[in-house]
Amino acid sequence: MTTGAWALLVRNQTLGFLREPAAAVFNLALPLFIVLVQALAYGDSLVGKELPGLKVADVLPIGAGVTYLAIVGIFGAGVGLASMVEARTLASFRLRPGGVGSVVSAYIVVLIALSLTGFALGILTLMVGWNARGAQHWWALLPAALLGAVACCALGGFIASVSASPRSAQAIASALFFPVLFLSGALIPLDAFPRGLEAIAKALPGYHLNELLGWVWLSDQPSPWPHIAYLVVAGALAGGFALRRFRRREDL
Repeated sequence: MTTGAWALLVRNQTLGFLREPAAAVFNLALPLFIVLVQALAYGDSLVGKELPGLKVADVLPIGAGVTYLAIVGIFGAGVGLASMVEARTLASFRLRPGGVGSVVSAYIVVLIALSLTGFALGILTLMVGWNARGAQHWWALLPAALLGAVACCALGGFIASVSASPRSAQAIASALFFPVLFLSGALIPLDAFPRGLEAIAKALPGYHLNELLGWVWLSDQPSPWPHIAYLVVAGALAGGFALRRFRRREDL
């Protein structure tokens, strides 16, 4: 498949999102609503002795990033790709140049752009409404967000590849998304959990994404390299499995 043909696929997938108001509401408005609820409730409160001088709104961009990237990646890729399987969209590309990978990659690129747009919207809202501070390692913000978006979309692709229908993909995505988000440390500090639950939380991708974005946003945080390595490996394994599974599924 030529670059121009693939770019046309990206354009068509983008137009599909723009023509479907429900997709924009779920992928952009719902995460923003979660962030706004937190900001309205606690935004002007001080974080505490662990981060002296910072108010809650200053660290909410970290949680906004985890929320946007996880929702758009896990639900968007999971349910969206499962719907494309059911509609025989992927099957129609099996014998075309570029194969299934071309249409899947075009869809994922659109989801990543949507994730980053939502994340930027959340940051802007917090900066304008609550005078939240900016990222301390600002130069690493985009690479970190891209890595998180790719890893979450790969996880969503994995869900779609093992689901029999969009409904089952939505159920699996829901069962996975809530632990990924609520055990990430973005909404509730991990030290509030029992030790066993804290160990489970640290095995999930949401924790590593939260820690990576925390390093980007704050100063004097632990090294991000273990979390970068986790997200790279997890994204590669989940994405590789999903593409392999899509190519072998009989319903494609």
